[in-house]
Amino acid sequence: MRGRVLVLVAVLCVAALVLPLGAASAAAPAKATGPIVKVGVMLPIQATIANPDAGDAFKASISAFNNRKGIGKKHNRMQGIVCDTRGDANGEVSCARQLADAGVVATVGDLSFNNPAGVVDILQAAQIPRIGLIPTNVSEFSSTVSFPVSAGPIAAYIAIAVGLNKVHKTTMSLVRTDAPTGATFKGFIQPQFKKAGVDIVGDVAIASGSTDYTPYVRQAQENGANSVLMSVAEQSGTQFIAALAQLNTKLQLGGAPGTFSLETLRKFKNVTKGTLLADSFPYPSQNNVKNFPGLKQFFADMKASGKKNLQPANIKPAALQIWMSMLAFVKVTANLDSITKETVLQALKTEQDLGLNVLVPPWTPSAPGFSLFKSSSNHTAYLMEFDGKNVVTEKKPIDIEQFFPAS
Repeated sequence: MRGRVLVLVAVLCVAALVLPLGAASAAAPAKATGPIVKVGVMLPIQATIANPDAGDAFKASISAFNNRKGIGKKHNRMQGIVCDTRGDANGEVSCARQLADAGVVATVGDLSFNNPAGVVDILQAAQIPRIGLIPTNVSEFSSTVSFPVSAGPIAAYIAIAVGLNKVHKTTMSLVRTDAPTGATFKGFIQPQFKKAGVDIVGDVAIASGSTDYTPYVRQAQENGANSVLMSVAEQSGTQFIAALAQLNTKLQLGGAPGTFSLETLRKFKNVTKGTLLADSFPYPSQNNVKNFPGLKQFFADMKASGKKNLQPANIKPAALQIWMSMLAFVKVTANLDSITKETVLQALKTEQDLGLNVLVPPWTPSAPGFSLFKSSSNHTAYLMEFDGKNVVTEKKPIDIEQFFPAS
C-alpha cells in the first residue's frame, strides 16, 4: 500500500512550472578528450503525465559537463542515451532493458512510476547504479543500486505542513486526483502532518475530466478547513484556483511547484498571494540567485544548449532535478581512473560529503536513510512562498527526519 501511495505522489509531481528568469554567462569551456562513457535516463517524455523537456535538459547537462573536461581523472566524454517510457508499465521495463543492453555505467535522474519494481529488478540484476532518480516505490528506496539526491515529493509535502503551521493555517483539506491509490494518501501522510501541527480534516478527490471546480472548492472548506494541500497536476491546479477566485474564497494554498504555473499565481494573486510551495531544491528563478549562487551555473548550462524550451523565459524546474543528478554523477566519479558500472557503484559506496553547489546539503550517497527512505541520504526540502510576483525560497531547508519515528 505504501508503495502505491508513493507512485501516486510522484505522478502528481511530474508536471513542471514555467519560469521567467535570467541566466549567467558560461565560462570558456575546456572540452573532454577521454574515452566515451555511456550514461542513460528513462523518462515519460511523450505521455499523458509527462515532462517533455526533461530529455533536452539531460542532453544539455551532458554537453555542459563535457565542455568542462568531462568526468573522471581521464576526462571521459559522456554519451547520453534517452529512453522515453511513454509513462507505460511495459515501456519502463523496456527502457531498463535497453539501457542495460547499451552498456550504460549509470542512469541519471530517471523516473518510473507505472512499473518501478520491474525496473528495479532489471537494473538491480545488472548492477547498474541509478543516481538522482525520483523514487516512487518502496522497492526503489530499498534497492542497493538506488542513490537519490533527495527524499522527493513526500519530503516536500511535509515541508508544506511546517509552513502551514507557521502561518497558523492548521486545519487542512487534501485536494488530490481521484485515482485508485489516492484513497490511502490521507492516512499515509497524516501522522507526519499531525506531528508538524496540522490536522487533515478533509479529502477532496478531483475526477479526471472535471470542468466545474466549484463543488470541489466548497468541499475543501468543509469541516472548518482553512488551508489546502494540492496534490494535482498543473491543469487541475489552475482550474481550482480559478474557482477560488470566482467564489472569492480565501484558503491558504500549498503544494509542489508543478501544481502551480507562475502565470496562474500572478493572474489570481488576490487568492494566491502567500501560496506555499516546497521542493528538494531551491526554486530556480532569478530572484533566488542571491541566496543560492549555485543556480548561476545551471542557468548558463541550460541557456548554452540553444534549445528554446531551456531558455530563461521557458525553463522548468524539473530541469534542475536532472542537472543536479548529473552534477552528483560528475562529483562521485571525479577520482576514478576507469569509469565502469562497477567502479561507479564502488565510488557511490565510499565517497563522502560531496558538495553539490550548495543547493542541497553535502551528499554522502551511502549514508543510511530512515523509515521508508532507506537509500536517501539527504532528507531536506526548501519551503517557498509566492509573494504576489515571484516565488521566494527560504535559505535554510527543513529536515523531515524529525517527523518520523526514531525506530
